[in-house]
Amino acid sequence: MSYERKMLEDLAMPTRKEVEKALLRTLLKHGGVSKEFGIEQDIVDEIADDFGLNKRQRSAFLQTTYRKENRIKKSLLWHRLLFRAADSLAKLKLVSRPTDTFLLTKRRDWMLTEKGFDNALNFSGIPVTRKASLPVKSYEVQKIVNKMTESHLPASYNPIDATQKTTKTTQKINLRLRGFRQAVIEAYDFRCAVCRLRISSPDSLSWEVEAAHIVPHHLKGRDDIWNGLALCHLHHWAFDIGWFTLHDNYSVKISQKIDSLPVDCGIIGGYEFVRALSRERIRILLPDNDAILPHPNAIRWHRQNVFYHEKKTEI
Repeated sequence: MSYERKMLEDLAMPTRKEVEKALLRTLLKHGGVSKEFGIEQDIVDEIADDFGLNKRQRSAFLQTTYRKENRIKKSLLWHRLLFRAADSLAKLKLVSRPTDTFLLTKRRDWMLTEKGFDNALNFSGIPVTRKASLPVKSYEVQKIVNKMTESHLPASYNPIDATQKTTKTTQKINLRLRGFRQAVIEAYDFRCAVCRLRISSPDSLSWEVEAAHIVPHHLKGRDDIWNGLALCHLHHWAFDIGWFTLHDNYSVKISQKIDSLPVDCGIIGGYEFVRALSRERIRILLPDNDAILPHPNAIRWHRQNVFYHEKKTEI
């Protein structure tokens, strides 16, 4: 029996397989990514808490002697166990190694792969049907996000994809749509572009903000960042049904139909949800990167085809 294994048994540490499952579940809760394991890192303590590790189990050192260099290296046994579990998951293609993730994000993180995402959902008791709605990164989705956010704003852009499949959903289409959602909400810092609301669920598995298509997806609107806006649920609904649209300068334009609304409609705790947009002359929050702004062609399409006004003419 090796020195390391004997320490693991003497301290009644969890098995590597148990740590692998716990690591996948925890990565899911942290949006699919974690920094390399280090002292005072939240995820390290979080998993230790899940196992109920005592102070001795958390602080035990593994001592390795380098004879050629005549020195002794000490490493925390619990950190070593976490690394071995992550390394095993990487060999199974369930997570990407920090060296690989760095090439995508310039951060040395462990990141779930699509296969790892599926396993994490299974171990967490979450139906796979929720996968598309969760703001969890995977290595494959991150590649799509990078491609979208590193592109240049095209002068000529058609926000409608005439070749888009509408009757059959494929894995490739699902990945593209999830990449679109991730790219959009990250570009807007997880905030609604209109009201700036930014909040997640208590378990961090869901953000209130949504990635809205300017040209609707069901009308073959492209899954491109130039056809996207980050909106809260209420403003997403109001935008999709035409209560408001945008001018080319990204200020909000409200439908004149607002004048015929009963006075007690559109009010939340005294706040006039729709009318306030007209009174405050709001200019939406925009990404810092000008290359990924909503494209004027998509905005014009929305004004002409979705925005509710009496005469269907360009405004």
